[in-house]
Amino acid sequence: MHIPLKTITAIHAALSDPLRVRMVRLLLERELCVCELERVLQEPQYKVSRHLGVLKRAGLLNDWREGTWMHYEIAPTLSPPWREALDALRQVWDQSTEVQADLGQLRQQAIRQPGEPAMCSSG
Repeated sequence: MHIPLKTITAIHAALSDPLRVRMVRLLLERELCVCELERVLQEPQYKVSRHLGVLKRAGLLNDWREGTWMHYEIAPTLSPPWREALDALRQVWDQSTEVQADLGQLRQQAIRQPGEPAMCSSG
């Protein structure tokens, strides 16, 4: 398998921001709606969306619309070596108190099962 250097550096650059690392780690749990990421990360929608765009352009994420809400997941087309790399990084990221707090918030605020419609409020 050949992975272009441009792809490698784009993914490394996308993962160079702490908020984006936190987002990817949450998305390794399951697909999430932008509103769920906003709640867990306690960040405004515009900031969450901007960072998700960086991750998507790097090829790490896939998205789709459900009504007015955007959902994100780790790209199913991500190559096996990148999946393995993310699994290894997950073990490192899980040593962070911030990541542990995020995971706790996600589990505490879980209002739906994966695949069920998001119940996001507009206000």
